[in-house]
Amino acid sequence: MKKWKKCPLLLSIVLFMLAVTVIGAVGRNGIYEEYAKDWPKYPVAASVFWGIADGKYPWTRPVRQEAPPEDTQIMEAINLSSDTELLKEDTETEQDENKTYEFTHVEEDYFDDAVFIGDSRMVGLHDYSGWDHTTYYASIGLTIYDLFDSPIVEEDGKKITVEEALGKHRFNKIFLMVGINEMGTGTVDSFMKVYEEAVRHLRQLQPEAIIFVQGIMYVKQEKSQTDPIFNNPNIQERNDRIAKLADNRDIFYLDINEVVTDETGNLNPEYTYDEIHLLGKYYSIWTDFLKEHGIVKEERSNGS
Repeated sequence: MKKWKKCPLLLSIVLFMLAVTVIGAVGRNGIYEEYAKDWPKYPVAASVFWGIADGKYPWTRPVRQEAPPEDTQIMEAINLSSDTELLKEDTETEQDENKTYEFTHVEEDYFDDAVFIGDSRMVGLHDYSGWDHTTYYASIGLTIYDLFDSPIVEEDGKKITVEEALGKHRFNKIFLMVGINEMGTGTVDSFMKVYEEAVRHLRQLQPEAIIFVQGIMYVKQEKSQTDPIFNNPNIQERNDRIAKLADNRDIFYLDINEVVTDETGNLNPEYTYDEIHLLGKYYSIWTDFLKEHGIVKEERSNGS
């Protein structure tokens, strides 16, 4: 003891280190826990010095991470569930937008919310189809060039344009057939440029409607072989281009020639009275064809 009394500084250092070691040992599972990870590689006293360097003194109370309140956990679970549902809805919407559909059989009432737009051949469908609840915006001589501008729709005792009529009424299906009157005007490219613009405009006017673009009906063989303009090769060239507009999602191509031509590939002579138009009693072939080419889209489920 006499030696320690002669060296009070040394005694102080020893006592200080002993105290620091005790503090480090006590705080190894507390305030200095993160600094004692490498023990026993480093003495516990070292963890105290490292902690003090970061402002953590022996009398500092450790900060513990508490669990969030129960209601906070519930809200986080609800938010996570909502995010999952939104992601699911976005995925389903994208799938719906990219989904294609196939033709199916439908009954006559399928056409109650449809509008048929076209030329004299569509006028014949109006006159002989027997579909009394279907709407027709059709006129003899109508072309793709005056489709929206000609006042051919009779409403409230006056004539209005197809543009005006489509702006006033909603339809779920649009059936378009024009093209025979345009055969001698312009080129296939110029015809299709206006045709494509017309289909886009129909979509703007009736954004929810399914659009059926119908191929131009052929003419009789004698007509096709003798007329340099109104012939079936010219018609087919246009039909090939019209068919390319179909995406089988919202726009569909229908070719009536599948059922009105004979073995030669021309308009069946028994079906026509003037080489171009159908006899009234054969319009049932057209209506039967349409009933075998309906498009039915499933209603999206709301989870109920």
